[in-house]
This record gives sequence, C-alpha cells and structure tokens, in this order.
Amino acid sequence: MNEINLLRTHGPDAPEASTETLRLAKDRLAGEFAAASVRRTVPPLRRRTLLVAAGATVVAGAGIGLAVRPLDRSAEPLTLVAATIPEFPLTLRSRPATLDPPRYSYAPGQFLAVYLSRSATDDVYLFVWDSRPARIATTSRPVTVAGRPAEIYEEPDPGGPRRLDMSWERRPGQWVSLTGHGRFADDAALLRLAEHLVDEPQQVPLRVRLAPRGWRVAMFKDDTILTLQGDSPDETLAVQVVPRRDPDLLLNVTGAREERRVTVGGREAHLIRAEDFWFLQAEVPGGAVVNLQAPLRLSVDQVVAIAEQISVTPRRP
Repeated sequence: MNEINLLRTHGPDAPEASTETLRLAKDRLAGEFAAASVRRTVPPLRRRTLLVAAGATVVAGAGIGLAVRPLDRSAEPLTLVAATIPEFPLTLRSRPATLDPPRYSYAPGQFLAVYLSRSATDDVYLFVWDSRPARIATTSRPVTVAGRPAEIYEEPDPGGPRRLDMSWERRPGQWVSLTGHGRFADDAALLRLAEHLVDEPQQVPLRVRLAPRGWRVAMFKDDTILTLQGDSPDETLAVQVVPRRDPDLLLNVTGAREERRVTVGGREAHLIRAEDFWFLQAEVPGGAVVNLQAPLRLSVDQVVAIAEQISVTPRRP
C-alpha cells in the first residue's frame, strides 16, 4: 500500500476502519509514520513515511483506545517534567487569500504544513526536512531560490490532478520542498511562494506542557493527534482532539474496567481504567474536547495533572 492509499484509508474522511485495517495499523505503529491526513487527496509523502499509524490511536475493535502490550507493573514510577513540543520553523508570509491557515504534522526529522484552498483544488504543501529528501521523479529542471540551487519536477500521479514540486537546501541541514496543486502547480507560482518563506517558528495548535521525564514527541498529525513515547515503543502517551464528549466511555473504551469522575481545570472529566492504560476525556480551556491515553504506570493524580496542561489553540483565520 502506498502513501496516498494510506492517507485515504486513515484520513479524517475515511470510512470506519475494519478489524483487519486496525490490526495492520497496530502492527506498524512501532516503526512507521505517515503524513498528515487532510479532507481531500494529498500528494505522496515521498521520501519517508510520516504518521500513518496515528489512525490506530483512536479506535480499536468496537471501542476507543489503542491496545498495547501490558507493561511491567514493577517498573519504577514515572516523574513528570515540562514537555517541549517542536515548532514549525518557517512562516509563509503574505499567504495567498485563497489558502486556509496551515495544518501541521510531524515525525522526528520531518515537518509538514498543509495549506488547503477553499476551491478544493489549489492547495500547497510545505515540507521541512533535516536531511536531503529522496527524489521520486526521473527528470527535473534547475531553478534558483534566494541564490541557492533548486530543482522543479512534476510528481507522477496517474489519473490525479497535476502536482509540481520544488526542492532546495535552504540552509545547511534544512531542506525545503513546496508542492503546488491547481494554479500553484506552476514554476512562477512556486518561486513566488518561496520568496515569502521566513524564519519565524509557528506553535502547533495542540500542545502538552507536562510529560514523563525523558519522553519525546514521536509524532503529531493534522493538529488533532499528538503522541509522546518513552524508552519502549509500548510506552506511549497520546492526546487527540475529538468533536464532542462520549456519553458512554465505559462501553466504548476498549478493555474498560472502571470509570470515575475527576476534575480537570475546574471542569468535570471522566477517567477510565482499562486493562492496559488510563483513558481520560476532558474539556480544555476554549471548549475543545480531548482524549488522553496514558500508561498505568502513571497515578490518577499524574494523569489529571497532564490533562490540565493540554491546550488547543484555535486556528487563526
């Protein structure tokens, strides 16, 4: 299955996942990431896959929650410390009025900002890489971006809309790619966009300011899913923004054993103890509803403390 099919399968508009699809996604969680899903077809994430398994974070079987292998209950307790969430390193100044604000996805070494258009055809994808991305086109033509050599090539997508890609090393250790669709699938349009890229880091909307010591951001996806990971692939802490509260978590959370009411930021929240993890649903300041899935090595107070440090910033117009 290629990246485009993965995005269609796991994107926000995808049909409900089958048991087999979920099993495959869980099997790939430890070693593969795929790119941010968006509301329509996106170009292939060609050099490395980015955030594909995040689709398994939400639902498992008939219920909610990612099934993980049981952890050693005798392991030493986890200590919570301030968490650092990566910021997108660039800003597209003078963003064309037809493009919506960006949605971000991330995996270590690679970042993606997706600018969707109101026309549903004229979209822009901005990639930032820590190393040179692999080419997938056999031919290209040279151009210059801010005095640096770049190349433009057309990405193959039989039956799909035309896409044009421009890649260059913006500075040592920072490679940038711009992919244009529709009216942006044009050399001059891509070069104009590149002229407006500035070094101005952007915070991602979904943030967690508290996490177990030593845990790192493993990925985030489309501003709605954020996953941190410990030393083991089995040790994960996942946050997801959801449309609304679930009135029957005890029934819908996979392996749920007990439900209790807790207070998060002065608001009532619901905490589920499942077979292998904690699952908390809460409303954060601003009204967003989030699901937090955490390992049982954390205490109830620690889970609540993490939830109180989750924020969701509304997307700017």
